[in-house]
Amino acid sequence: MPDLGFDGMIKVSWVPTIANIASPTALELNAGTPLEGALVADGLTISADTAEVDNSKMNSTANSAIVGRGTWTLGVKYIRGDAANTYAVAVETALAPKANGYLVVRRDIVSSTAWTAAQKVEVYPAQVGYANPDSPAANTLQAVEVPLKNTAAPRDITNRATVA
Repeated sequence: MPDLGFDGMIKVSWVPTIANIASPTALELNAGTPLEGALVADGLTISADTAEVDNSKMNSTANSAIVGRGTWTLGVKYIRGDAANTYAVAVETALAPKANGYLVVRRDIVSSTAWTAAQKVEVYPAQVGYANPDSPAANTLQAVEVPLKNTAAPRDITNRATVA
């Protein structure tokens, strides 16, 4: 089996409403704002951290732990555009501070392919944080980093949802 690459193979959208994150509909996903065309090449951050629960006993001779709560760190970094760049404006509008919605990610299918039934997707319930513009620099596009705060247990890469 060949290794999987990233180039052109990730679709990312900010979706305002999903009734069931285990099986979002193509209609719901298509109503979202596509982000991948505005994100910098490494502009998608999804990482999980696992807390531990100490389960050592009084008679233990070594420390031990079991898996505790998960914490997901989410964010996007996009390139700004002027008012004539309607795509960039749509991304900036969708990612308004305190907006609630879902970061939806599809991997391993060409990004220009529409959302359709049976596709496997990651769905992260989230609230938009405050934008952090990059510092000015020569020969650089204006980029903005936006943190997303995970608001509920997601359907992540190990437990993907199926598009209905």
